[in-house]
Formats: sequence, C-alpha cells, structure tokens
Amino acid sequence: MFGIGTTEILIVLVIALLLLGPKEIPKIARTIGRGMRELERAKDELKESIEFEADKDDDTTAKSSEKDETKDQDSGKPDDLGNLPSKHI
Repeated sequence: MFGIGTTEILIVLVIALLLLGPKEIPKIARTIGRGMRELERAKDELKESIEFEADKDDDTTAKSSEKDETKDQDSGKPDDLGNLPSKHI
C-alpha cells in the first residue's frame, strides 16, 4: 500500500494517538472519509459530463453525416433507371 509497510503504519498510528488523543482520531477519520466521498462524487460527475458531451457530439456528427448522404442521394438528377428524385414528383 503506497510502499508503506505494516510497521510504518503502526508507528504513524501510535504517534497520532499520542499527539491527538483518542477523542480526536474518530473526528479526523470522519472528516477524511467525507472528503474522500466528495472527491469520488466530483470525479463521477465530471466523468458523466464528459461522456454526455461526447455522446452529444457523436449525435450531431451522425446527423450531419445523414444530411450529407441525403443531399448526395437526392441531387435532382435522374437515377440509373431514369426515375426522377422524389422531390420532383
């Protein structure tokens, strides 16, 4: 875990217990937990926002491609069979 061994973690916890006292450690742990939850929530919101924008961009790109294909297909010229395009009927 982050290159820290069990012995180092125990030493840090003992020092924290001596410096802060047994009443402050749960408060600090709760504060750290809340902060981690907020970071996770912000990360998820950012990820959803990026995915939404990417999907929206893909949709507009697909729609413009469909319009271009429609223009090419219905160009006002008779097709190979001599039929007129539908807009002239």
